[in-house]
Amino acid sequence: MARCIHCKTNLSWFYIFKRLMIVKRLDMECSHCGQKLYFTSRSKKILMGMTVLIPVLFVLAFILDYMALFMVWVIGYLLVMPWFVTVTDNDEPLF
Repeated sequence: MARCIHCKTNLSWFYIFKRLMIVKRLDMECSHCGQKLYFTSRSKKILMGMTVLIPVLFVLAFILDYMALFMVWVIGYLLVMPWFVTVTDNDEPLF
């Protein structure tokens, strides 16, 4: 789980999940100390790679008639993704 760089407090799963679903703002705010936090470039790459993979898997699942398996995979991805996120105190470029 992601930890604040400044106060070392764990960020809640729900807060990270909510920030992953909102793509307009790149920064987060620590609920304990109020400092700005950003996703690391490694986290951004993982998120981008998995997001690009979803449409490809959708087409394969549609062709092979495995839509239920696809839905389970997507829901599992959404529930597990907050544990793969790490944060930093400055905004890093994607590449």
